[in-house]
Amino acid sequence: MSILQTLREAHPYRLLLIATLAVIVLAQMAAMAMVARSQVSKAQAFYAEAARTQPASKAPAATAAVETEAPSVPSTPVAPAGVMHVGYVVAR
Repeated sequence: MSILQTLREAHPYRLLLIATLAVIVLAQMAAMAMVARSQVSKAQAFYAEAARTQPASKAPAATAAVETEAPSVPSTPVAPAGVMHVGYVVAR
């Protein structure tokens, strides 16, 4: 029996339920796409502003300052200026 034949024989309320669930799923997918696009555009604007406000001459000095302040954990990448590292230590 094909899916179309099964849907034709289904109860009208079941068809309404299936259609409603399909609309909800599509609406959620559209909302997630809009939120993701908004977050990407905000991140691009943030990084463009950060690159514009940070002078080219201070970039190596700021990176060196962050590298000296950051804990020497080999698996942890060095954070850009203004970002705080938070980690856990074993209780003593």
